[in-house]
Amino acid sequence: MEIEIDELKETHAELRIRGATPSQVNAIRRALLADVPKMAIEDVEFHLGSIRDESTGKDYDSSTSIFDESIALRLGLLPIPTDLKQFRFRESCSCRGEGCPHCQILYSIDKKGPVTVYSKDVVPLGDPSLAIKDPNIPIVRLGVGQALLAYATAVLGTAKTHAKWQVAQAAGYRYQPHVSVNPTKDCTSACLKRAADACPTHVFDFSDGQLKVRDEDRCILCQACVEACPHGGIRVEASDKDFLFRFETDGSLTARETLRYALGDLKRRLEDLREAVLGLP
Repeated sequence: MEIEIDELKETHAELRIRGATPSQVNAIRRALLADVPKMAIEDVEFHLGSIRDESTGKDYDSSTSIFDESIALRLGLLPIPTDLKQFRFRESCSCRGEGCPHCQILYSIDKKGPVTVYSKDVVPLGDPSLAIKDPNIPIVRLGVGQALLAYATAVLGTAKTHAKWQVAQAAGYRYQPHVSVNPTKDCTSACLKRAADACPTHVFDFSDGQLKVRDEDRCILCQACVEACPHGGIRVEASDKDFLFRFETDGSLTARETLRYALGDLKRRLEDLREAVLGLP
């Protein structure tokens, strides 16, 4: 199996995988979706009762327009920057799950209405580099006389437990298309132009009566061009060993970090399986 990187950005990657089977490529997809750990808010403690503004002496109500449970859910989905070399799972941390800088991050929210609470208002207690990656995610709208005072704890987890720990998004693959143009004696310019116009992803260029393939990677194997040219001048095939693969991340980890961890973890688990099989009587 060979993996070639076509595009690699902060939160987006496009890969070309050659010499693989669908099951192997799908194993990479599943590892990206379920096995890469990240930090996410797990526990939220809300202040109940009135909240006093010390600067004005005004009292605010600790209620909002939505339930506290819904706010906690939204907080859990925020993309928290994750350093996998620094953080550990609670159950394997030296603090034995009591909570320490190596297995948790503490955040606070203190906002008084009328105002919209955004992710930038979820402030880390300590290291400012642990601020939410996207500062403009709306969480809740506070009305006049309303306030939100809460403390949140983020811990390391994987999407096998809950989707809030899912790093990779929109991970998918498709067969590598191969498109060729070989006009037969029955093909006409009108026929070839009709084939170019029928393509929904604009794979072809048509000029001066000639049809050329512009970018076969755009092909979605719909066969619309083949049907528009019934004389056999266009062939569209799919490789069962080569794949186009793409995925995005929520920003908690970069695309490079996510891919590197997923491939390393998949290799480790396959090696463990091989050792277990070799150890069978």
